[in-house]
Amino acid sequence: MKPLQAGGYLFKRFEPFSLRTIGSRKRIGVYHGVDLQNRYTLVFVVDKKSRVLRKEVREWFEIKTKIEHHYGYRILQNIVLLHAPICSKAKALLESEGWSLVTV
Repeated sequence: MKPLQAGGYLFKRFEPFSLRTIGSRKRIGVYHGVDLQNRYTLVFVVDKKSRVLRKEVREWFEIKTKIEHHYGYRILQNIVLLHAPICSKAKALLESEGWSLVTV
């Protein structure tokens, strides 16, 4: 996760999370970790050729909620590592919800 390190994100613990445990079949990578300030962090890795739309971003919000219910605590820091173009409205929605966007 070199782009995260270049963006200043460092973790004590960082491990993949299988979306099958919450019943999702999305084709995105999800990682769960704890940063140096002891905040729980969720990283979505999206690698696709088509543009990311608002509909997909709303689905990510639902996935985040399901993951929070699975672990039993709130996840304070949310990051999207994006290898795709993104719609301007989807980007505005992510930023309004407090998500960090790292494009590669």
